[in-house]
Amino acid sequence: MLEDRFLWIDEKFVPLAEARVSILSHSFGRGSAIFEAMSACHPSLGVAVFRLKEHLRRLQHSAQALMMKLPFSEKQLISAVHAAVRRNEVETGLVKLIAYYPGVGLEVIPTDRSVSVAVAALAFGRDITMSKFGEDQFASAGISQWRKVHPRTMPVFAKASGNYLNPMLAKLEVRKRGFKTPILLDTAGFVAEGATESIFIVKDKKLFTPRLDNILPSITRMSIFAIAKDLKIPLYEKKLRPRDLLNCDEAFFSSTTCKVWPIERIEKRRIQPLGPVSLKLKQYFGQILEGQIKKYHKWFSLV
Repeated sequence: MLEDRFLWIDEKFVPLAEARVSILSHSFGRGSAIFEAMSACHPSLGVAVFRLKEHLRRLQHSAQALMMKLPFSEKQLISAVHAAVRRNEVETGLVKLIAYYPGVGLEVIPTDRSVSVAVAALAFGRDITMSKFGEDQFASAGISQWRKVHPRTMPVFAKASGNYLNPMLAKLEVRKRGFKTPILLDTAGFVAEGATESIFIVKDKKLFTPRLDNILPSITRMSIFAIAKDLKIPLYEKKLRPRDLLNCDEAFFSSTTCKVWPIERIEKRRIQPLGPVSLKLKQYFGQILEGQIKKYHKWFSLV
């Protein structure tokens, strides 16, 4: 039961069922919280958090974008994440770190600038399942009628709660049409990303993905770049049109939870859901997560 788990909040462990924040808090009312979602895994080296330092650097960039001052150092946050994983006895699962304004805030900007940090660690199988994310099978994707927020309106590179109203609406819209998840276009009509995923397509054994113009700088996306280089798969960042999605040989999403999530349908177009390039990337990523590729041991923060 999730109620039996503990949250690390500002250097103390609090039972999840007793964790509270005011309904009038600025981060609840204005969406000003920032967060990171990370994988807990169990490679041959022992229980670890995947690419923890990279996630914490992105958290710092998000904080800077929102002019939020984090109350803990990177070293303290690493310790907090490790402690939450140990306290909740997680081997493989999801770790979520949230920085937020807990004080009452009715103004557009927070009048109380004190920041709290909470860390949750949840185990796959015991606490959550991949089906909760819709990622237990191949993906079906609809091109959403909603457009990705323009980078001149919001810092789209920040992992801030308020930014996620956009993909939430997109996901609700495509679910009505029978798809699992959306693909969002930007305001100019180019492919941006999924709801919470980066998107890659394969054409003639070459890998393509949208540029970082107006998408989240995904840690898993960065990992795919490194893996493609190892496997000598040509990879290009470029502006993609919807027609590129409908003419590709393979396509997949990537994110913290799914790593490589093959797409079997985009709108009415059926695609080979796990083609040779996607399969190669997925298998190699799996070997990395099992600790079989020594050069990537640096990606693990051992608990």
